[in-house]
Amino acid sequence: MSAPVFPPLRRDRRVHGWILSAGISWAGDVAWYVGLAWSAAQVTTPAGAGLVMGVGALPKALILLYGGALADRLDGRRTMILANLARIVVLAVASVAVLAWGLSLGLLIAVAVVFGAVDALYTPASGTLPRRMVRSDDLVKLSAGTQLVTRLATFAGAPLGGLLVANGGLVTVMLVDAASFVVIALALAFVVKPRLPQPASSGRSVRADLRAGFAYLKRDVRARTLVIAFSGLNLCVGPVLAVGLVQRTHRAGWGPAWFGWFEACSGIAAAAGALVAIRWKPADLARSGLLALVVQAAGCAMIGVVPRPAVFVAMAMIGGTAGIASAQLSAAFQQSVDPSYLGRSFSIVNLSDEALMPLAMTGFGALISLSGISAACGVVGVLFAALMLWAGTRVRPHVDSAGARVGERP
Repeated sequence: MSAPVFPPLRRDRRVHGWILSAGISWAGDVAWYVGLAWSAAQVTTPAGAGLVMGVGALPKALILLYGGALADRLDGRRTMILANLARIVVLAVASVAVLAWGLSLGLLIAVAVVFGAVDALYTPASGTLPRRMVRSDDLVKLSAGTQLVTRLATFAGAPLGGLLVANGGLVTVMLVDAASFVVIALALAFVVKPRLPQPASSGRSVRADLRAGFAYLKRDVRARTLVIAFSGLNLCVGPVLAVGLVQRTHRAGWGPAWFGWFEACSGIAAAAGALVAIRWKPADLARSGLLALVVQAAGCAMIGVVPRPAVFVAMAMIGGTAGIASAQLSAAFQQSVDPSYLGRSFSIVNLSDEALMPLAMTGFGALISLSGISAACGVVGVLFAALMLWAGTRVRPHVDSAGARVGERP
């Protein structure tokens, strides 16, 4: 078998097709969730709307681990194509149902539940693809490019969803989102073809593969540390941004417009951070990304105490380090985890967001009620920094079968 040919990324048609189609799909998803939220608000109570937006996380959390095992057992690219086709069918059927019977709480819940289940199959499979497409030392650029495009897609998708649902209703949003899934399905089928084979898991069953995945993390210190760090960092920064920043803005009397400007500042800084990551090549990707997140932890702590102008500094710290660290840590994760266990490891990381994030949000809100915003942000910032420093001391590169030190720059 001939060795795979990896063209430079600037001329790699497969990589460009993957990044562009992922951006289009992401914009469609953002537009869909805006349309779903608005439609839910029109047909039910605030509690019902919250149920619609959150219920999809339940099937996703229940299926994610099995989705990760299937991603390692089957061909990840084909799984992604089938998942996108399933999304298209769901949206088409839902569109017909809305046209026939109108919007209802039950219909919106049903669509959200099915979408969550399909996402549980798609997400782990997508985590196995970058490792098979580019050289190891190009993973940072691929991750940074994908992150940059998805950030831009978020900026475009949110107002697009608002315009579509205002002028054409939810059916229009669903059809546009379905079209975005058609784009990525076609790209996966005809353009985004992996250059490296996917080593399949060899367990007797999916459950055996799951047990083998946890056993792998138990014996591989570097992989286990990265999974713990990834699982913990979103549980720290997510509540601060989603609950703490809102509460600080509200209690200070700054108004919702300032909250929007703070979020925009973070998004712009994250895009800039992704551009930096494309050019910056640290000696140890994992350690560099983890130490960058210590700066992010400081930004989280600042949100609770600094005056309004300095909140922009804090948000720039959070966004900029997110842009840099996400690219570096994603590449380190791809390089460090055994290819046979990528889907399962990726699913465990995502499971923490789906299953534990609601608890983290609720707990952080309770902490604010008990101790105040300043203390709550400070406590989370310290815990966040401690977790990243702990992980940074444990992610020593290990040697692969070819004698190369995994996780260090070639």
